[in-house]
Amino acid sequence: MRSVDSRREIILAFLKTRGQATLGEVATHLEVSKQAALKHLEGLEAEGLAAVAHAQSHARGRPENVYSLTPAAADHFPHAHRELAGDLVEFLSEEQLRRFFEKRTARLEAEYAPRLAGLDFDARVRELAKLGTEHGHMAEVVQLQDGGLAIRHCNCPIQDVAVRTALPCQNEQQMYERLLGASVERSTWVREAAADCTYQVRERGKQIG
Repeated sequence: MRSVDSRREIILAFLKTRGQATLGEVATHLEVSKQAALKHLEGLEAEGLAAVAHAQSHARGRPENVYSLTPAAADHFPHAHRELAGDLVEFLSEEQLRRFFEKRTARLEAEYAPRLAGLDFDARVRELAKLGTEHGHMAEVVQLQDGGLAIRHCNCPIQDVAVRTALPCQNEQQMYERLLGASVERSTWVREAAADCTYQVRERGKQIG
């Protein structure tokens, strides 16, 4: 009999290779009932590893939910991007790294800017945090005691690079200043052994406190 852990790994591998699958397809692959398969899938949902899209229509029969992996599930599969990122930082010159991160930041800024257009300052801050979450930062807006706002990044998707060079962090901070039209000050930083990165943002010309 397969253990719960082995079935969990089988489902992860199945969804990885298929891209998405219905409850019935997962049950068939596991050779278990739909009820048993659902229990495993709900466990993966609770762990943040699987997501469900409701009621896919089929030509025959009742519609079935469709399951797929979340980005967080990527860590459960072999990959070498962290080693590769470390190699790039080691082998590229400081000038090459500077140009790379400037181009990367420009691409992100071009993507972010339309989402912020027409919003007031507070809304821009919240939308920027939302964009950060979409790019793996698990970002949230924090209300400061003096009435100001901060964007807190609970995760760094490029931490293996950031601990080796401050360039991506510096470029990100400057991008936030341009996008928000604000003064942006970093108050916590994973490079300095903090648990997160926090940017305090001050709208230019506005008195806080």
